[in-house]
Amino acid sequence: MKALLICPADRAGVVRLAEPTPLAIAPLLGKSALEYWLETLAAQGATHVLVLASDRPGMIRTFVGDGKRWGLRVELLSQNRELTAAEARAKYRPNDATGWLPENDAVVLDHLPGQPDLPLFDTYAGWFAAVQAWMPRALTPPRVGVREIRPGVWVGLRTQLAAGVQLHAPCWLGENVQVSADAQIGPNAVVEDRVVIESGARIRDSIVAPETFVGRFVSVTSSLAQGSLLIDWRSDSCLRVPDAFLLATLDPARTAARQGGAIGRLLALVAMLATSPIATAVMLIALLRGESPLKLRIAVRPKSNFREHAQDTFAYYELTGAGNWLRRWPQFWSVVRGDLAWVGNRPLRPTQAFTLANDFERLWLAVPPGLISLADACGCREGLSPEACAHASFYAANPSRRLDAKIVARALVRAALAWPLYWHQRREQAAALPQLVPKQQG
Repeated sequence: MKALLICPADRAGVVRLAEPTPLAIAPLLGKSALEYWLETLAAQGATHVLVLASDRPGMIRTFVGDGKRWGLRVELLSQNRELTAAEARAKYRPNDATGWLPENDAVVLDHLPGQPDLPLFDTYAGWFAAVQAWMPRALTPPRVGVREIRPGVWVGLRTQLAAGVQLHAPCWLGENVQVSADAQIGPNAVVEDRVVIESGARIRDSIVAPETFVGRFVSVTSSLAQGSLLIDWRSDSCLRVPDAFLLATLDPARTAARQGGAIGRLLALVAMLATSPIATAVMLIALLRGESPLKLRIAVRPKSNFREHAQDTFAYYELTGAGNWLRRWPQFWSVVRGDLAWVGNRPLRPTQAFTLANDFERLWLAVPPGLISLADACGCREGLSPEACAHASFYAANPSRRLDAKIVARALVRAALAWPLYWHQRREQAAALPQLVPKQQG
């Protein structure tokens, strides 16, 4: 049996929902409208489903694959515009109905199965109402791991609830959700996968999108929280929260996008070769002084879940006796190797990472470590100071190419004005050395 699924394209009433992904695969109680419809069609006896997509069809093709996980043969057909159900029937099915599902043979994915009176994409209020109505039905037979811990309260796999968390039905918590002490979830609350909610936060009559951080004592009411974006579904008003202490994104895809690619690694190699004469001179001076020219450092790698205590480490080097910027010359090679990005948060030693006190500070480890950081551009001294933590967390929560460009530009200016060697500090250390040695009695 065959069927047609028509993915929605532009919907003026829910423009923000379509920013991260096409509406057909927007997160909805841990899945998407497309997945729920594929499950329904498979249960009705469909074997071959044609998916028609005009909005980012490549993303949808990657998402559904060949359809084997639903026991279907799924074929994605790219379109220039969104077709109506009648247009799709006229274009893709023969005049007779042989081999096609008698019902749901051509469906526009603007509602969930069995809910034609609750349109998903007309308004944000409509999206919220449809999700709330679907909540008791989201525990479909193919779903594994979600459990109803008490009437009207559903919790997904590997979700951690601290002591004192209050869950008010109806509410839904997805997979890998972290909820700290004394937080209140519900009623009418949906917390999607991989969300971090700090202590004292309150989520009511709202939906929190995947990979979102909700800070301490933040109250999200009658809203859709999507990273740092807050949408009031009653009034359709939108607010971009500038303070990452309150609301921020934890999207690992955005983090991965900041990793240096082949061009960045090639530029690092060129920069290393161009500055090698200066670095070689500094290393020769260190050898003449009887010092090792390079210092070994161990740093913690970033993690997709920065609340995990297990740490993976990597090694990098610094020049002995060089100034702040020249000291990092060997780290060009770390960029070439892929251990460091051009722009990120500075590497932390395992002992430093252990002292990060809360989830906001641990955002330091949510992005790739970098050769240059926002703290560098702002003139902060290296180390784990409160100011450096604030800059690191802000950078992790607000990624953009524009911010990276500003960091590089300001860092280059500071590097040009910096003194390359710490000769004055060495003289001060040498002058202070005799004071540390007790005088011998004659």
